[in-house]
Amino acid sequence: MPSAPTSPSRSRRSPARRVVVALLALGALLGATAPATAGPAPAQSTVDTTAKVARPDSPTSGRLVPALRGEAAREATGPVVNEQFRKLSETRDAKRAAGPVAAERPVGTTSLPPWSGALHAVWGAFPNVNSDGAMATHTLNPGISIPSGNPDVVYAPTLDPSGKTCIEVTTFYWQGGNGVGAWDWCAASPGFAAVAWIDATFMSTYSDTHLGPPAYTVKDVQTDPVTNSWTAYLFNYSTGYWDALFTSADAGKLTNPGGGWSMFEVYTNYNSATGEGYYCTETAGTLFAAAGISINVGGTWSLLDTSNSSITPPGSVSSASLGCTGLSFSLPSANDYWQVTN
Repeated sequence: MPSAPTSPSRSRRSPARRVVVALLALGALLGATAPATAGPAPAQSTVDTTAKVARPDSPTSGRLVPALRGEAAREATGPVVNEQFRKLSETRDAKRAAGPVAAERPVGTTSLPPWSGALHAVWGAFPNVNSDGAMATHTLNPGISIPSGNPDVVYAPTLDPSGKTCIEVTTFYWQGGNGVGAWDWCAASPGFAAVAWIDATFMSTYSDTHLGPPAYTVKDVQTDPVTNSWTAYLFNYSTGYWDALFTSADAGKLTNPGGGWSMFEVYTNYNSATGEGYYCTETAGTLFAAAGISINVGGTWSLLDTSNSSITPPGSVSSASLGCTGLSFSLPSANDYWQVTN
């Protein structure tokens, strides 16, 4: 996953149900046919913008998400974080052709022996098809405060559509601040290309509570199959439109194999005072989740399920494998809705 900028173990029944109902409504909306009429019906939009519900076909606004971009985004996330994420992510990206990424600490360990350097570990859903886009609703935790001196970075959730994508969109938490960032995989030197801080303005514009906790919705899609141009959008719940976060293109990536991911990802260092990763203390009591995870293949949007994706690591995952003994993992809906609770 990328680098960073500056500045209930199980979901309650009603929020989860609302997510499912919203997704069913989405399917009905996109698959509905026009009712019979006595004469030619006037052309109408299939999108009800007054509902302000994020749908794949909700209109784009032509406006940009307020964010730091270019060199300002890289400076805000810091050279160390960018370099660390680039090296580790390029290694992970190179592995995707061989299949889903596995946690880089053995799964199933029951204790946390000391380790040196940054432990890189992940858990989440991995599509098995090279899609033309992905969409998901991600929880926001603006109350997380990682103090100066804590070297950990939590990317949760982070969304990458496929091997040919140019953009990975991640929610990140680190000592420099909390934000939503677009990582440009198609740049000559990959790095954060856009960073929107999770502040009051962001929360009032791009977040909603239909999932239960505050959350935002992202759509990351290929907009030109010839140039392999991609645009990442955030849904503006104030207007009912998609606002653009970042755009990038590279036709050279069109032949890249493999699916993408929606996952909880962490780079954590051993804290001898607690006997686990530094991030465990600062994220205690926090829920991280991605819901309504869907991919676009040939113009058709489909929710992730057990036929088009897998969970990695598979089976039972130990909290110890992510350097934090308080973690619990659940799939309210396989595989389009995952939760990690500390």
